Amino acid sequence: MRRKDREVLGDENIAKIIEQCTTCHVAMIDDANVGMPYVIPMSFGYSLMDGVLELYFHCAHVGKKLDCILKNPNVAFSMCVENRIEIHEDYCRSGRFYASVVGQGKAEIVEDNAEKCRGLSLLMERQAAGAALSAHARQPSGSEHSSQSAASSVHATGAVQQMHASHKFEFTPEQAAAVTVFKITSTNFTGKAKPE
Repeated sequence: MRRKDREVLGDENIAKIIEQCTTCHVAMIDDANVGMPYVIPMSFGYSLMDGVLELYFHCAHVGKKLDCILKNPNVAFSMCVENRIEIHEDYCRSGRFYASVVGQGKAEIVEDNAEKCRGLSLLMERQAAGAALSAHARQPSGSEHSSQSAASSVHATGAVQQMHASHKFEFTPEQAAAVTVFKITSTNFTGKAKPE
């Protein structure tokens, strides 16, 4: 990485970035147009331990992305937290505060029922956390908003956060059989951030 001052190191710090993301862009080689890339945004769940990042996704049993990874399992991925944009009088110094994780890995279809259920559980946990973050971001602020609407927003946020904290998302093998689960395993990923 050229900008070493913005590099984010360590599983714990990279996980903090991933915890703020709900969409992962997955890039693969187009199965029908050799040499051309194909990228798609997807909801995801993840596990990060000892420098090994596993990303879980779900989809229908047939489709282009499955065709692509079955033909060539080499993929790349990217996720990003987009924070405040800063505009300077000197426009060349303008920019966005952000945090991101990018990497490369191999994709594979998960066949084991127990791992499929685990992957779906991780995906739901990530999306529930994202819902809580979104609800918090939508909280009204300022005098133009009534205290009643603020109270409603805080209540809604608290409800989502409580659901995420207390509810365990479990799937049965029958439910898992209704979808295809695939995962990307990566040991080649980096974190980068421009904090405020």
